Amino acid sequence: MTRRARYDAVADWYPSWVGDGGGLIAEGVGGLLPPTVRGSRWLDVACGHGRASRALARLGAVVVAVDISAQLVASGRATEAAQPLGIGYHVADIAALDQWWDGVPFDGAVCEMAFMDIDDLPGTLAAVAGTVRPGGWFVTSLVHPYFPGNEAGLSSWPPDQSYFAEGWWTSTAHNPDGVRIRVGSSHRTVSTYLNALIDAGFSLELAVEPPAPVPTFLLLRCRRDYQSWSV
Repeated sequence: MTRRARYDAVADWYPSWVGDGGGLIAEGVGGLLPPTVRGSRWLDVACGHGRASRALARLGAVVVAVDISAQLVASGRATEAAQPLGIGYHVADIAALDQWWDGVPFDGAVCEMAFMDIDDLPGTLAAVAGTVRPGGWFVTSLVHPYFPGNEAGLSSWPPDQSYFAEGWWTSTAHNPDGVRIRVGSSHRTVSTYLNALIDAGFSLELAVEPPAPVPTFLLLRCRRDYQSWSV
């Protein structure tokens, strides 16, 4: 693997902290999923212990889940063995297609609250674009890049710098009960995310900001362009 599996160090703690709800996307925040996913084939990018994978599978999707954390994937596989939903888990850098992809295109992909943990955004998006069929969906949720911080945690960007200070960072001032103090966060501006999606061959279809006192989450639904499809 070429990416650091930061979550391996917190794999025993993380599933109990985040819980096993469906996540923003599968639970319908903003209505970003298509009307039905039943019978369609979906990719879960940076799946962690598989909560979004399981939520999609319960909705009837055929799910392939990929993460670089062997420990979190092991947790997902253990849950799959105990409660089978037909999810195929892979420990891999998603940008290395030969490590996990069988060549069958996906109807859609999700990335639930994980963009902040991805080092290689262009490589990840290129992999998603190369495996999702033309016209297929890519739906993501993330900590809002505009998040200025509140009583629960620090801003999306390093508080001693500015919104335009992109890159991975961490701080001992993060919420001591949360995940960021344990694994850090990769901050990018909104324009960086949007331009990366465009460069990868996606068109933005819908953006959702769930109401909150300060910008907290951002959800995006994109469609795979037809003219730029290649495998």
